[in-house]
Amino acid sequence: VPLRIREASLRANFATRPAATTLMVYKPGAGISKEALERLRARKQADAGIADVPAEDKNQQWDRLLGEGAKKKLRCGICTRPLSEQEQLDKCLVCTPCTANAAAAGATSALPVVATALASEEFGADVFYYCSRFARAARARPAKNAGVAEAVVAEEGDSGKASPSKASSSRPLIVGEGCANISRGAPIHQSCKVRAGRIPIGVLSFNLLADCYIRVEGQPWNAFAFCEDSLLDWEQRLPLIIETLQSSAADIICLQEVMVEERCPPGKKKEEWTWPAWIDKLEGYTCVLQDFTQKEWEKTAQRNERVVGKRVPTGLATLYTTARFEECAGSKHGSGSGITLFLRCRDAAADGDAGGGAAAGALELAVGNLHLLGDPSRAAEHLKSLSSLKKNMGKSAVRLVCGDFNNECGAGSEVAEWFVQEGFVEAPTGTSWAEPGKAQRLDHIFFSGRLRVEATSGPLTDAEVASGLPCVSCPSDHAPIAALLSGEAPRSRSPW
Repeated sequence: VPLRIREASLRANFATRPAATTLMVYKPGAGISKEALERLRARKQADAGIADVPAEDKNQQWDRLLGEGAKKKLRCGICTRPLSEQEQLDKCLVCTPCTANAAAAGATSALPVVATALASEEFGADVFYYCSRFARAARARPAKNAGVAEAVVAEEGDSGKASPSKASSSRPLIVGEGCANISRGAPIHQSCKVRAGRIPIGVLSFNLLADCYIRVEGQPWNAFAFCEDSLLDWEQRLPLIIETLQSSAADIICLQEVMVEERCPPGKKKEEWTWPAWIDKLEGYTCVLQDFTQKEWEKTAQRNERVVGKRVPTGLATLYTTARFEECAGSKHGSGSGITLFLRCRDAAADGDAGGGAAAGALELAVGNLHLLGDPSRAAEHLKSLSSLKKNMGKSAVRLVCGDFNNECGAGSEVAEWFVQEGFVEAPTGTSWAEPGKAQRLDHIFFSGRLRVEATSGPLTDAEVASGLPCVSCPSDHAPIAALLSGEAPRSRSPW
């Protein structure tokens, strides 16, 4: 057949063929077809649905592990309890008890409580699972629960009493207000009971008031004209300091203005600058002193001899209970950034349960001990110290910063703004410094990560504010502040 005849026949057959009924999603000049888009959305919603779950897995590995014919169980997105048949028919993603608990708690979140509220939306199931697991933790808790009180922001007045106010972006969020109180000198862990599944951590911070900084000629700020000589005598103050630290039974103790001693440490033959011998009387603790060279300590001693008349350097020291904690990485130090320890908790969660029945790893945290300069006009140096501390802490998920900030960290302060931007919140400890008739919160405990406030130390007594510090009941110009925190051990990933 000639080629021209074959081409004419093919053209004739193509012209008489019925037009294709397939609808294109996009047509040039006409945009996207709404009908095709609806069909695509319907297929996506069908794929994201749960009508075909639980399903039977046909692979051989599944059969070897669970036996032939085993089926997957659809579980609650919050408590992981298997859903009932009725809940599966209703396409619920959260079990009935969890739904009821959320409704009873009066959650104010914009998230829907009803599990089927997103069922008709594209990717609705995925969105609901995410919101149920992660956004729920950000909700404010009822204030009646100890240690999990509703997060509020309080502004301090001259009297040191906190009053609720609107949240400020320049003020660290104070959490746990209304939680249990820790009496000074009482064991921190006895202040309240930590619920099962959480690991308690007792923290104490104390500026000791170094003896070399008392009544220095030409320095009116440390004259302590309102104090009797006996209240400032180091030999009389030291026993009360040791008793306060030992009786607190804190897991982590951050000390400031520690007078370093030149002595021969145990196991060494030569004298060197090291922590004072009285710290060895604190049984069960490991002490970490600022890691300066002997030359640096000597330089500080000579500087103090010129300025305050006593050849003794001062620094920071962090102590931790050897039975409960161990160092999981090398500590980091700096003249401005203080001490940073990386601690790992040796014991398991309360009642031996890490929560949820899942295998759990050890709780690890970075602990910073700071003493910022007492001059408010040197805010730039404060921020420089905090930036160095941040660098030393690295990417630690759980962070704790304690110390004497010489700052109330009130609204508008640079220090408060820094902690807000870094995601820290503050434990609501009370006033810690006083001169006759006036009290302030100059010592603070900040934390971030999976920690919760269970109890905190309260404000100074009326008698302490009236007399000023030091006094008969407090051996330093700063009262110790304490907090009982609780943390969660990280859960290990499933081997499957």
